[in-house]
Amino acid sequence: MNLRGFTSRLGTAQLVVGMLFIMIALRAALVPSQNDTFWHLRAGEEIWRTHRVPHVDTYSFTSGGWPWRDHEWLWQPVSYAFYKLGGMPGMTLFGGAIVVAAVVVAYRLMVGRTSVKALLMLVWLPLLPSAWALRPQLVSLLAVPLLLTFVVRERFWAIPLVFVVWANSHGAVALGGVLLGVATAVAFARWAIRRAPEDRRRALAFAVVLPVSGLACLVTPLGLGIFEFLTDSMRRIRAVHIAEWTTSFVINFVSICFWIAAVGFVVLAIRRRRALRDGHASSWAAWALTGCSFAFLPLAIGAMRNIGPLVLLAVPAASHLLGADFALRTRRPEGQRPPPDPNIGVINLGVLAAMAIAAAVLVARSYRADQQDLGWRPINDQALAALHACDGPMYNHYDQGGYLLWFVPEKPVFVDGRQDPYPLEHILAALDVERERAPYRPLFERWGIRCVFLSVESPTVAKLDRDGWITRYRDDKWAVLSGPPGATSRP
Repeated sequence: MNLRGFTSRLGTAQLVVGMLFIMIALRAALVPSQNDTFWHLRAGEEIWRTHRVPHVDTYSFTSGGWPWRDHEWLWQPVSYAFYKLGGMPGMTLFGGAIVVAAVVVAYRLMVGRTSVKALLMLVWLPLLPSAWALRPQLVSLLAVPLLLTFVVRERFWAIPLVFVVWANSHGAVALGGVLLGVATAVAFARWAIRRAPEDRRRALAFAVVLPVSGLACLVTPLGLGIFEFLTDSMRRIRAVHIAEWTTSFVINFVSICFWIAAVGFVVLAIRRRRALRDGHASSWAAWALTGCSFAFLPLAIGAMRNIGPLVLLAVPAASHLLGADFALRTRRPEGQRPPPDPNIGVINLGVLAAMAIAAAVLVARSYRADQQDLGWRPINDQALAALHACDGPMYNHYDQGGYLLWFVPEKPVFVDGRQDPYPLEHILAALDVERERAPYRPLFERWGIRCVFLSVESPTVAKLDRDGWITRYRDDKWAVLSGPPGATSRP
């Protein structure tokens, strides 16, 4: 299509969608790093150096030598490769590209007029960044709409391949099992209700693909152990009370928006139930997308981190429920329509181009400034110098371990966000100290702690100050302390 033909189709609705995608790309290009980002970088560097997946913990002094089930190993060398090519900007753009790809795949699942698609995106997509961070969870964000694309289009051969990559990249492959299980159940229900030959063929195909995809999850370094790992991981998550696993019953902006959108989706599905059975929404795609969206609703209610994947299901499902012919307003007769402006397409293209250039400039300036919001440099040079000079076993909180593994690799950590190498009792003992449920002395004496790296707001820092620990560095974010003279060390 030449430029004239392209601009002639670039109306107001297309302009709105284009602006939405530019804003999504801008937000995705600024996806922040966090503590998990950096221990994944450390592991990725090790995989590139040793050409093997780590199986034993060598990063901590509390669990050194114990088994480590590195179930997200595939993300690590890939993200590290982008880091080596372009530093943190390169790695951040890699993560942003995954986010944009996820939205594009979800958009391609939608049906209907461009104006309706734009409205649905405006309603739902502000919820999408609720749990964005530069870590393997982005793979799951893309895998959800990609899996549903293959389900809807009946590309059965590709579904097990998605599970192979997903199972080696992120533990949320369990969500894929939920989606495929629900899609299989929907296929059999549709066959039972409609008794059409194509429904029978589809249901039988899913009966084969479902167990094959389960077997595909075993093509990982964990083998059969992946199922035990996923169960153990959920047990640990519930015990530790990780913030992103908070339920959607908390009162904040994201949860309020989520409940409004979720209730609206349920009401839409109820009102369109007849169309879902016999009318415009009776296609296999509408059944599969609606069924999987309803299956994801309780998962998003139970953990806010699941809101993002739900969005990428509910938006296409809502478009199918509304139907391809749904319009926001009744079209006026041909004679009553104002003549189209022949230059509107060119104007809209100019607006999009200007917006894209402005977004690129903003991203470049943010990268150059290395903004704190991006989390690229969570520990400043003065704090790092104090950590390098600190002698003896070091105590740190669960949330800071990932930073230390990358920025101070020569110092083994007390604990970090990998969770798996550590006994649950060890993680809970450290959390009890930070939550003031237990005194710090027994834990410090057990491990011979001589150095501490904590948030300056940690209650443990105030206790150590009172007990004569020496401040090696302190600012409005971090505190580095060393043990007082005469303190006993671990034998």
